[in-house]
Amino acid sequence: MKKYLLLTACFVISIFSVTAQDELSLHFMPDNIAAARTNPALLPDSNLVIGLPNVGFNLYHSSGNFNDIFQDNPNGGLNIDFGKWIGALSPENELVTNLEIETLSFFLRKGKLGFQVNHEVRFHSSFLYPDTYPKLIGEGNAQYIGERVNIGPDIQQDAYHSIGLGLSYQINNKINLAVRPKILFGIGNTTTKRKDAYLETSDEFYQTTVTTDYQLNTTGILKYDVNGFDFDFESLSKGFSSNSGFALDVGVHIKPIDKLSVNLSWIDGLAKINWKNNTQILESKGTKLYEGVKIDFSDILQGDSLNLTNVTDTLNFDNLFNFTSRDGTYDTELPSRIYFSVGYQLTEKLSLHGLFYNENFRGKNRQAYSLGAQAQLHKMINLGVNYAYRFESATNIGLNTTIKLGPVQIFAATDNIIHVFQPFAADNVNGRIGLNLVF
Repeated sequence: MKKYLLLTACFVISIFSVTAQDELSLHFMPDNIAAARTNPALLPDSNLVIGLPNVGFNLYHSSGNFNDIFQDNPNGGLNIDFGKWIGALSPENELVTNLEIETLSFFLRKGKLGFQVNHEVRFHSSFLYPDTYPKLIGEGNAQYIGERVNIGPDIQQDAYHSIGLGLSYQINNKINLAVRPKILFGIGNTTTKRKDAYLETSDEFYQTTVTTDYQLNTTGILKYDVNGFDFDFESLSKGFSSNSGFALDVGVHIKPIDKLSVNLSWIDGLAKINWKNNTQILESKGTKLYEGVKIDFSDILQGDSLNLTNVTDTLNFDNLFNFTSRDGTYDTELPSRIYFSVGYQLTEKLSLHGLFYNENFRGKNRQAYSLGAQAQLHKMINLGVNYAYRFESATNIGLNTTIKLGPVQIFAATDNIIHVFQPFAADNVNGRIGLNLVF
């Protein structure tokens, strides 16, 4: 049973760990070094900027929000409401979460040259799972008698430091080019290399056959020994390690005519981390027959809910995947993003813009589109609003604002203002808030 609940735990951890973060609304914030996160050529007007800590988060689940799936248990802990969860499932489901903490950034302009330095810590999680997995836990395997069903999730969770060193060059008053290589230091990772896992239950004596060709690579976060799986959360507090990597940001800002601007950037291109310290390669390959096994969680399910405080090995199904462990090294690729935008200065205080975004991760592309406007309401206040189609949703109203009090610049941005104050009630929300000193 641990093997089933391991994957449920991965689902829970993914939600709390809050693919790459699109941040469409952030892209058009004027005179703000934070916009350079989406294009290193989008630089502030000031010659010296010190970026103090800022935090960004992103949460997307294709099949229900946190409050739909989890409920408080009166006796403590959380219940998983399988009734609501199963009702919202698609054949393939996806949970994407991010948390990005930029501790410090710095920008200095000297003539036509611009210099950038920044450090941040990133937590990224992508969890793809078939509907059969939660249905097996919530409703048992009787519904799948005579069928061969997929139970193998696809996981990638990364935690790492990123140090960026950027250089920009103003060719003329129309073109600015920028490049920002990044050195990455991995903290922890869990990723599937192979993901085939099938379960088949016959109608005779509930004979259950499990066929697997599944490989799970892990560094730091997830541990496996003779006692099974365990999570090492202390590893997330570790500093720089020998798990190193590289990423590259490149961007261009062009003004073909006075009021028109065109921007193109590639963020986290070639991003990869080599994991060689404290790694485990977990493999499950083969076919195993279980005689008379009926998957039934009724002893720990309360109605349609699973109480996470009462999870024990009550079912003799512990060796579902029958993992073997070995040492080894491996590498993981990280999401890369492309931003292409056009802006037009309609009046001195009002600009219009449009944006195309593409994210590439694990062989899949995800697009987003945005239209919006920025207004200088006061010499101290800039406000932007945008409408976006993102994560297959057309109900995204974004908002950004920058408030300047002397040298202090306070900013906030989100692509879904409707849900930003209630993220656990949303299946699609992001945001960033931070502080700069501008000189």
